[in-house]
Amino acid sequence: MILLLCQLAAAQPSADQLAQAWAEHQPALKAEAFHQVSLTEEDFSTLAEGKVARRRLPASGSDRALGAIWSPLSRDAIWLAIQDDKDFTLVESLTEIQLEDTAWGHKRLYQHLDLPWPVTDRHWVLEIKNNVVMAKSSQDRIWERVWDLTTESDIPTGRPEAIWSPINDGGWFLVDACGGTLVVYHARSVIGGSVPREAVT
Repeated sequence: MILLLCQLAAAQPSADQLAQAWAEHQPALKAEAFHQVSLTEEDFSTLAEGKVARRRLPASGSDRALGAIWSPLSRDAIWLAIQDDKDFTLVESLTEIQLEDTAWGHKRLYQHLDLPWPVTDRHWVLEIKNNVVMAKSSQDRIWERVWDLTTESDIPTGRPEAIWSPINDGGWFLVDACGGTLVVYHARSVIGGSVPREAVT
């Protein structure tokens, strides 16, 4: 997704313009965001060059991976692309089952990752939701979509044996900025067992 937006980006705003736009949104972000993320001067310089800004953020349990890019596309278009994931996955070995209590703006998703022998498969259940309070407090200029683990009790019956992933959370920010959209993605994951954390995040 981020690479696609990078290819479509044009007429990049300057680093100062992007930094100013981000700063203007800080009150709402600090007050209402489910996850707090920060962008640096180096990030804004990278974004102004039409590139993806990438960083690893130290965090308890597992570092958080962050990626950001500015795009001339509307937030509506990008938002629809983010949520249109029913029949789309980048990982062929990942099985997804949408659980029954899913509703608009909120869903629970079971995921099973088939790993090559002798590594044991992993699975988890995510709760994915839109931050409606953030949208309202920012006068609809910041949209946030986040996910986090639920509990092992939510695993559908009849699923094959697998190790529960202890950490899996992240989100998207779509921020109105410089006549386009500042897209910020972040995630952290630990799949457990003997697989090194550095190989995941």
